[in-house]
Amino acid sequence: MDERRDTPARLPVARTPGEPPPAERRRGPRFSWRALVRSPRGAVGLAALAAALLLWPFSGLSWIPWLAGLGALLVLRILRLEGPLRGWDLPLAAVIVVVGLMLSTGPWAWAFAASIGVLLAGLAQLPWWRLAAVGAVLCLITGAGFGFANWQTREQAAREHAATSERTFAVMGERKPERVLGALLEGIGQGDVVGVCGLMDEQARAAFVQAAKTASCADAVLAFRQAAGAPPRSERLDATVVPVGGAWLADGCRTAWAQAPLGGPALGRLEVRKSAPPGETYFIAAFAAC
Repeated sequence: MDERRDTPARLPVARTPGEPPPAERRRGPRFSWRALVRSPRGAVGLAALAAALLLWPFSGLSWIPWLAGLGALLVLRILRLEGPLRGWDLPLAAVIVVVGLMLSTGPWAWAFAASIGVLLAGLAQLPWWRLAAVGAVLCLITGAGFGFANWQTREQAAREHAATSERTFAVMGERKPERVLGALLEGIGQGDVVGVCGLMDEQARAAFVQAAKTASCADAVLAFRQAAGAPPRSERLDATVVPVGGAWLADGCRTAWAQAPLGGPALGRLEVRKSAPPGETYFIAAFAAC
């Protein structure tokens, strides 16, 4: 007898309408960018991520907003709120990142980032060029505004720094240019960080720190003090101050204090200038190692 004739035929398994085939049920749902973009959660999440990436360079590449978004996501997951939020925890974290980046930037940065987004969207639709042309024009306008706003910010910071320096020099500056080098050496010998660092402007302070090979002006004062040992006496401060134009040059490399074993290493050459009225005191405008 033929066994194949006795074997009953396999009938196809009935499926309910909309049910995926068995092979698809085993593989799981396929990822679809189209479905992600069409869903409200996916659209909001992608838009927030794109906005964050465009704003990030304008914030100085700060990681704080990203850490804030990650922290918010972890809190939501720890509290098991992703279920009640129905999957909105990821888009919410991305929105938090965008808000943090907006707080660390300005309106012109927002407009410039949005213009870049329009330009990128237009480039993705080439050869249909109209949206790309609109994005390019917006980038030119907002880019110019962003650059001008940054220039204004730098100018305002420079004016505030100059005003602060003038107030500092009015208190810390010396009444005679011949006294500046001596005050600097005495301040180093006594470890007077405020007096030494307040006697120099920003450029001279940076050169002073570089000469000491330290990270800050306070560390530089301590480094020079360790090399000096004891505060120098006034008779050892025999440097000559030479007027040159609107400044005075003091050579600290030729003082007796700068020669080993009294003080060494050599302190440096100073450019002394006069502050603006009403203080009119003398401060160190430039510092050069020997």
